Amino acid sequence: MKIVKTISAAALAALCLSGCSNSSEDTLKMITEATFPPYEFLRGQEIVGIDVEICRAVAKKLGKNFSAETVDFDSVIPAVISGKADLAAAGITITEDRKKNVDFSDPYVKTGIVVVYKKADGFAGVDWMKGKKIGVQGGTTSETYVLEKLGQEPERSRSPSEAVAALKAGRVDFVIADIDPAKNCIKGESDLAISDFITSEEYAVAIRKGRPELLKAINETIAEAKADGRLAKWIADYTAESDSLKDD
Repeated sequence: MKIVKTISAAALAALCLSGCSNSSEDTLKMITEATFPPYEFLRGQEIVGIDVEICRAVAKKLGKNFSAETVDFDSVIPAVISGKADLAAAGITITEDRKKNVDFSDPYVKTGIVVVYKKADGFAGVDWMKGKKIGVQGGTTSETYVLEKLGQEPERSRSPSEAVAALKAGRVDFVIADIDPAKNCIKGESDLAISDFITSEEYAVAIRKGRPELLKAINETIAEAKADGRLAKWIADYTAESDSLKDD
């Protein structure tokens, strides 16, 4: 069985790079949820990934040190609102509800959510899922989709891999997740498949409202990384690395 190695974010909350103290003048602190490869995951005890590289580049532009900390996904945006971190990046989709509470950078990737299903059961469209048990990672747009589009309560897990494990065990009928973790979770699983996109989304960095200089630095960093090829390289390198990870 070949799936991405993930660890509960609750168990990792104390892990970070360059210290885990609250934001300071000389350190730019990123908050994330490190079970979302290739955007953020663990290399040993180090948080790495596409989002980490973007935020590290912002710190470099500002002449600051950099630190990153992992928490449960539903605690990521509250951490920047409260000032416990300077910026949040965790494959965060821009939504109108989230824009009420935080400012978003320019988007740096276009993506979407998909359905993970058992080939033996099949998948014939969104209506196929109504009334069934749907697994999601709590606090994500996948959860929102089930609540708003299907009009029912999802079965919440801490990570996409945990939700897919529930699918394999028969505790849920389908899983809805972002495309990248979904691909990783079914790698080597011949009995599972993923659907086409059921939504179109964009990821961005989130910060507390009222920080225009930081927002400007983030947007400039994203634009520069796109223009000089760094973003494409980060995506390629971390996708390859996360694809190679296996459970023990």
